[in-house]
Amino acid sequence: MKLEHMGRPLTFRNTDQAIEIPETPTQKPFRAWWVSNVLNIDLPTTENIDLYRNKVLCMLDEAKRWGMTAIFFQVRTTNDAFYHSKINPYSRYLTGQEGKAPPSDVFMWVIEEAKKRAIECHAWMNPYRVSIHGKLSKADYLAGCDDLNFAKRHPEHVLVDQKGLLILNPARKAVKDHIVETMVEIARNYPIDGIHFDDYFYPYAGGIDDEADYLEKRDIHKTKGDFRRAQVTEIITRVGDALKEVNPTLRFGISPFGIWKNRDIDPRGSNTDPTCSQSYDNQYADTRLWVKEKLIDYIVPQIYWGFAHPLAPFADLVNWWSDLCRDTGVDLYIGHGAYRLGNEPDYLNPLETANQVRYANGFPTVKGNVFFTFHTFIDHAKDEAIVALKACFDGMSP
Repeated sequence: MKLEHMGRPLTFRNTDQAIEIPETPTQKPFRAWWVSNVLNIDLPTTENIDLYRNKVLCMLDEAKRWGMTAIFFQVRTTNDAFYHSKINPYSRYLTGQEGKAPPSDVFMWVIEEAKKRAIECHAWMNPYRVSIHGKLSKADYLAGCDDLNFAKRHPEHVLVDQKGLLILNPARKAVKDHIVETMVEIARNYPIDGIHFDDYFYPYAGGIDDEADYLEKRDIHKTKGDFRRAQVTEIITRVGDALKEVNPTLRFGISPFGIWKNRDIDPRGSNTDPTCSQSYDNQYADTRLWVKEKLIDYIVPQIYWGFAHPLAPFADLVNWWSDLCRDTGVDLYIGHGAYRLGNEPDYLNPLETANQVRYANGFPTVKGNVFFTFHTFIDHAKDEAIVALKACFDGMSP
């Protein structure tokens, strides 16, 4: 079946080749939701524990109805914890106040309820992020953090981007040790199925001052970009190794920004416009290397652009990621931006996400689909786009 947009055939970028999708979608072994807790996007705080529990049970029951095999449950949003930790404070997005304990071990309960429904639970972590807005100065923000917060205890290891957001300095050994210790702690204490990082490495906004760190190691790394990529790759390597020591069956995965490099910049890159942002030199995440070196168990590129996007078309990016992951042993799951349905020019077609699933699942290399974010499926359950996606799922062939 050939795709059209505004009455015209859809083609791969800068070609006359028509995009075709299978009539019958193929079922893949992995299907998941991101459950976003930062800013309470998907779930409320536990200040009303009954409301919180009801929301979680509704989410899990819906996940089961949709045939989800896993959830990526966010448990580290801003250098905090949604679980009992000796080294990180409870999150303000869990209890309403950073450091305040919930009525019970909520995350353990979430895991248990997920297991009852045969749903995997992956602990979704933001390794570096300390704050999500720049409304306060570094000193004022850290002063309002709990005393257990690593950033408050070590402000010398905190960087500020040009928008005023705070992150832990990826170059500092103390930061790396803390991140590894954080991942090991939760892996030892909770029966999770995986540890999951998203796309927040070096900040999107840029403008951080790490010149002193770079100069200290300039003899090893030719450019500051090389230096930053080495810091991120080191933590990916160390976390993966540490988790395998704790539990060899525990899976470690990343959901990076959907573009590694553009082909016009590097012939190994994707068929995307040269003006597009690249994770390689914006977040300094060398995702291609991580796949090639098998530093992770799975990767979920956030391909949040539609088929008709003029700069970064969905089909071109799926092709690139499928080629990259083929025969590597790293499982490829496609990250879909379902929240954009009806809100972006390339997502006005109510069949957009359903067609994305049909197209992506036609590749043997693609092992599953992950959707951002959970509440979209509840809040818009009767919308044509969500109904079409559910019909696509129900009509999948094994």
